[in-house]
Amino acid sequence: MALIKKSKGRRDDQSPSGYTRLFGISELGSLMSKVHGASITAGTELEKLIIERCKKILDLDAFLGDVDSRTPGIFVATKKQIKQSKLISSRYEPDFLAFDLESRVCYVIEVKDGDQFDTKKAAGEHATLHNFTNDVSQALPFSFQIYICSFNARSKKEVHDGLKHKFSIEEVITGLELCKLLGINYDEIVALRTNDHQNNLEYFVDELVKIPVVNSMLKQATKDESQNSSN
Repeated sequence: MALIKKSKGRRDDQSPSGYTRLFGISELGSLMSKVHGASITAGTELEKLIIERCKKILDLDAFLGDVDSRTPGIFVATKKQIKQSKLISSRYEPDFLAFDLESRVCYVIEVKDGDQFDTKKAAGEHATLHNFTNDVSQALPFSFQIYICSFNARSKKEVHDGLKHKFSIEEVITGLELCKLLGINYDEIVALRTNDHQNNLEYFVDELVKIPVVNSMLKQATKDESQNSSN
């Protein structure tokens, strides 16, 4: 999991961040910006954890040019490889392409760390995956299946509802379902991502109490609670 203390966040040197405008405290705005940055980084790290455990494609164009001679299985290409490919032409880029050489299906996959999206965002994700598939379907000898994954969702219904029903239920999967599809260990990834929970909590609290006005409020709240308990 991403560490908050390693996140740059946003400083208020030039203009106040949205968090500073929300709280009216520059130091708190900076800290919350670091939290937000770490949350975004966590999504990128999730993609890395997934690809590190898959059967990776080393050279996408070479792979696509010789699929008939390869051992059956599911092989995965990254967004960077998709972008660099000379055989695939599209301005849209999903997170992964997973090729099942036995059933000859290409899975067009987008992975999300979160599970709640506004209607516009969900519609945009739907358009991106479908437009990409339309662009490349004639160039590749595979049938296509679109999947958008909310990695932490507990059920397909949660994913479906979080995406405001912009995707069909057949196009959404959970993290557990994605890992089963790719043949990787879901529990291992979850365990790795929880390792830094305590570190992040301790850092956040330590930084919070360094802010004078927040420290003063916390002390007053503790004093008031103590007095209320004794009455």
